[in-house]
Amino acid sequence: MNTTVDYNGVKGSMPVASHIDQIPGTSKGHKQVASKTLTQDMQAKQGYETSIRRRIKVHMQGIAVDRAVDLTALKGYDDLRNELEKMFDIKGELYCGGQWTIVFIDDEGDMMLVGDDPWVEFCNMVRKIYIYSSEEVKKMSSSCKLPSSSLEG
Repeated sequence: MNTTVDYNGVKGSMPVASHIDQIPGTSKGHKQVASKTLTQDMQAKQGYETSIRRRIKVHMQGIAVDRAVDLTALKGYDDLRNELEKMFDIKGELYCGGQWTIVFIDDEGDMMLVGDDPWVEFCNMVRKIYIYSSEEVKKMSSSCKLPSSSLEG
């Protein structure tokens, strides 16, 4: 694997392992660790990783500024609801029958209700999370944007 590196002001293209060899004072073991880390960093920058997205933007109806939530720090939907309730100071209002409902945009651009998919699948397909009033979500479902069966408690 080749990479463009900037070492002491000199830019050039060389294999990752060669770049590591150029670092003074590194042992073979350190070179292997550094090489692996560099390779992983480069792959992440090039989009090779398909793991859970780290930070997802969250927009709440009526709030001008979006926030972000780190899905990797959460274990499931209950953690997500708790985190969003803290984030927007709406304790207890995101559970079934509450004033607010959580929906999301998936990787295909469809709007869906949070909680209908297994957690890992949700984490892999979510692109943005929205918190709308429950009334607004009911209006959306009546105009065929959301499945109405998911809204029944």
